[in-house]
Amino acid sequence: MPDQRLLSLVQWCGQVTDGRCGYCQPKRETSNGSDDSSTSGDERQGKSCSFGLFLLKANPDDEQFLLDCGWDRSGTYLYKPTMDTTCCPQYTIRLDVTKFRPSRTQKRVLRAAVDFLKNDNKPKRFVKEEGGQARCAASSASDEPSAKRPPAAVKERTVSAEGPRKKKLIRRERAIKRWQEKGLDVAAEQEKRRQKEKSREKTLADLLPEWDESWKHRLEVETVLVGSEEYRAREHEAYQVYLKYQTTIHNDKRASKSGFDNFLGSTPLRKELRNGITYGSFHQRYILDGKIVAVGAIDILPWCFSSKYLFYDPDFKFLTIGTYTALREIDYIQRTLRTKSAELKYYYMGYYIYTCPKMRYKAKFQPSELLCDESFTWKPVSECEKLLAENEGRFTTWAGNAPPATGLNPDEVPVYSSNMAYVWRVLRAQKPEFDTPEVNEKVAKWAKLAGPLADNICLYLNELNNRARQEPVEAESEEDDEEEEEEEA
Repeated sequence: MPDQRLLSLVQWCGQVTDGRCGYCQPKRETSNGSDDSSTSGDERQGKSCSFGLFLLKANPDDEQFLLDCGWDRSGTYLYKPTMDTTCCPQYTIRLDVTKFRPSRTQKRVLRAAVDFLKNDNKPKRFVKEEGGQARCAASSASDEPSAKRPPAAVKERTVSAEGPRKKKLIRRERAIKRWQEKGLDVAAEQEKRRQKEKSREKTLADLLPEWDESWKHRLEVETVLVGSEEYRAREHEAYQVYLKYQTTIHNDKRASKSGFDNFLGSTPLRKELRNGITYGSFHQRYILDGKIVAVGAIDILPWCFSSKYLFYDPDFKFLTIGTYTALREIDYIQRTLRTKSAELKYYYMGYYIYTCPKMRYKAKFQPSELLCDESFTWKPVSECEKLLAENEGRFTTWAGNAPPATGLNPDEVPVYSSNMAYVWRVLRAQKPEFDTPEVNEKVAKWAKLAGPLADNICLYLNELNNRARQEPVEAESEEDDEEEEEEEA
């Protein structure tokens, strides 16, 4: 059994079968103050199903293993969607930052941000967010009523039976036609063009120039460990940004400081220094001219940077902050973390939901991969989307010939009882009164869902402890007692 002083600890919550889904059936408030939801012929519509636990203590490696088995964390709540019954199947998505190249839209977002920082120029036209939501700049000359401006010239669009065709495809066809008319080898010319375009590719480092004193604004990114003195120093300011974001963007009338603390201000993840990197939970603060305008809640783990949540000052939404901060996070992995650890190369973006357009934007960060919930293997999102389309968005696996992932042996699951960690088969042999069908069912359920590498995570069940609500503490072992006796001596 692993060293008990390093065990992670989870507390059983159980299955949620009728949670309200915020993706396919958002909550709506009626005129009389009650909430209403749209109905659908699909019985699963709006019914979110998941399995949950409280994550009380976690090592960075253990949280990494859980992410790679389809789990995610919100504050201290650890959950895994029940994929075959939930209304909106959620697939873990990640990006290999060593292969990332920004798209045209992403480059446009960065150029607009740099132009604002350098020259105080706000975008004069809509900048399309990666999620499909258009975000506009503040007032400018182009904001005048259309009646006062001459009508814009209407451009002709080439339309086929399938609908409008992309300009890029039209340009490509015209180029091929020119090459054929000149008697050139089309394949050779296409290869020349590919090489030319490749030489012009710009990295994030090229698109994010260093600040100098001639710029109108200064934007700094400060990474602070949750709970540290640096975190506490500006916690209230960050909370005010969170409150403004929740009430303005999400119309959240119940946002509170206690909710902020539980969701973003506390973490079960242990801090650990390894390879020159501090693993743990952090806030990345975007400070514009000395003022916090956005905060990203993140976890830095052994081989990934996990993005948990972002909130920002709505007054600065013209910067397309969602896309901009995601690109800055990728740049942070590329230029800071990977200089210390070559293994840390993945950017985890939470869950991808095919049936929710607002969540599908994550696939725009290419080349992304989706996790198969059956085999715990990864597949390019472009291939997964084809399978999801064929299956009309329902739960889909893409393991191919890969065998289903195996869980833990229930007998070998670490369990917590009376401030000690035991292997389940040992505890039930010592205390037969714990060997009940209910307890065995819960241990087997956790063993199946936890994943094959969760043998370092200890399960806390109320049934195995003297008091129904006994407060879990760090698991101890006989070695701990011996060390304490030596220290006292």
